Amino acid sequence: MSAESSASHAGRRWWPFAALALLVVATTGARFDNGFVYDDEHVIEDGTVIHDPSQLGAVWTSRTMFASSADDGVVASVDTYRPVPITLFMWDAWVSGHAPWSYHLTNLLLHLGCTWLVFVLGLRLLGARHRLPVLYGAAVFAVHPWSVEAHVWINGRSDPAALLCLLAAALAMLRAERVDHQWRRLRWRALAFAVAMLSLLSKETALLPLVALPLLPSEKDGTTVWPQRALVWRRAVALLPAAVVYLVVRTSVLGGVQTHRDGSMVADAAVRGPVLLLDAARELLAPTAPHLRSMRDDYLDIALPHALVAGVLLLALLGLAWRFRRQAPTTLFGLFFIALPLVPVAVITTVLWPGFGRYLYLPAAGFAWVVADLARCVLARPSSSRRLLAALACVHVGLLGVLAFSFTRDFQSTDTLYGAAVEIDPDSAMARGFWGMSLLNHGEPTRAAPLLLEASELDPSTHRYLAKAGIALLESGDRAGATATATEGIERFAGGPEEAVFHMTAVGAMQTRSPGLAVGHLVRCLEVWPGRPDCAAGLRTLLRTAPDRAENRAALRRLLNTRPELEAVLQND
Repeated sequence: MSAESSASHAGRRWWPFAALALLVVATTGARFDNGFVYDDEHVIEDGTVIHDPSQLGAVWTSRTMFASSADDGVVASVDTYRPVPITLFMWDAWVSGHAPWSYHLTNLLLHLGCTWLVFVLGLRLLGARHRLPVLYGAAVFAVHPWSVEAHVWINGRSDPAALLCLLAAALAMLRAERVDHQWRRLRWRALAFAVAMLSLLSKETALLPLVALPLLPSEKDGTTVWPQRALVWRRAVALLPAAVVYLVVRTSVLGGVQTHRDGSMVADAAVRGPVLLLDAARELLAPTAPHLRSMRDDYLDIALPHALVAGVLLLALLGLAWRFRRQAPTTLFGLFFIALPLVPVAVITTVLWPGFGRYLYLPAAGFAWVVADLARCVLARPSSSRRLLAALACVHVGLLGVLAFSFTRDFQSTDTLYGAAVEIDPDSAMARGFWGMSLLNHGEPTRAAPLLLEASELDPSTHRYLAKAGIALLESGDRAGATATATEGIERFAGGPEEAVFHMTAVGAMQTRSPGLAVGHLVRCLEVWPGRPDCAAGLRTLLRTAPDRAENRAALRRLLNTRPELEAVLQND
């Protein structure tokens, strides 16, 4: 082969990678104009862990929220174990400190790597002769607007990191099957195990797709086929130990395998799961205006009959796909890859936790293979309209890219991110509430208070909005408003631990402190939330160092005389 023909062959081989890179940069390159938003502020701007290299060991032996300044140890937070993304944050902090450019560059490279591997694995599934359909599927993945939340938002990087390693594990597994030499095969399997572990250490939602990887179809003699049973077992032996080791490590670090401490959420997740899967499928197929969503708000009022209808519809679709499992293995595996990562995400729908698009990142890879397989089927039929079909595919990718570009711009700042969410969904309590909490964190209580009060009206069941509104009113000097908010919170959340914070607000809002009233508030705080540190510290101050400590002690004695059972509540404080 001449040098000229070799160069031409190399160009044909590598141009799809260049085209995908151009797509990613053109649609989301504006990320470098963006600052830090949402959790970025707590982990990067205000956090100290990632900026201290000596904390690297602690990152791998602590729950992930350890790295966030928002984790004050008072409020029970999410139990996650994701040391890989935090380690990558430490690298970015070493490179650019508190400047966002390195963090954005890392996310861009992670997404680009995922896009390339989606393309490569698609070629393994369908064969090199179907390069154009596979490229179309990978392009859809590259510019899908909902995925922006995972790779443009800096702290969303756990999803791209998990997918990148998961796809690398799949490719290493396939490579091991093509190697004849025993030791080389062993090395590829060891690599598959290692990157599978890194995937799980990036995000726990990679667990179910990893378990499904031994069933991965592959192209053979021009046809995509399911693996033989013996091959499935060999793959399982290579990959599944990573899941076992991960669960052991996670259990050791977190004291269990749970993500959230409230087991009652599982029942709610079971009801919301089918609706989530159908919603995800709809948004992958025909995305509406992407914005920062709260799945808790969106799925809060789902009735059981609606969930049952969604479940029956999903089972029917799965049965239909199973009917054609031999004719379209790539499509069926892609559907599994869409659904499996969303199963644990159903639990997130019960939590006040912004996000929807980032949870579609792993499923979007499966969607890309489904799109590629369908495009292959269309192009396989005799048709004189292939140019028209190619033009429609380009238009489709272009429209997705426009939405991705727009959503990328939303992440410029706190105001643009939450402002866009409020504009698209005026009834979003989460958007207003988190906007207000961010403004409060940045020293703008006057702007924060009305947003938090509006959020509390839209979602009266969430104590956080009303509690933060009280703090914002206090910091802006509105003691009367803070007192009214504290009174409302005490009445609304009476008897639950959520009541505690409003007693702290009530004490802080007192113009002239009444010893009996102040002590009563703090004792009640400890009664509904035993051992709460800020309430205990406030009570100790009143009793030991406050100028009116004698009056406060007398008030406490009077209270204990009427309610002696409080002695047990206070004995440790």
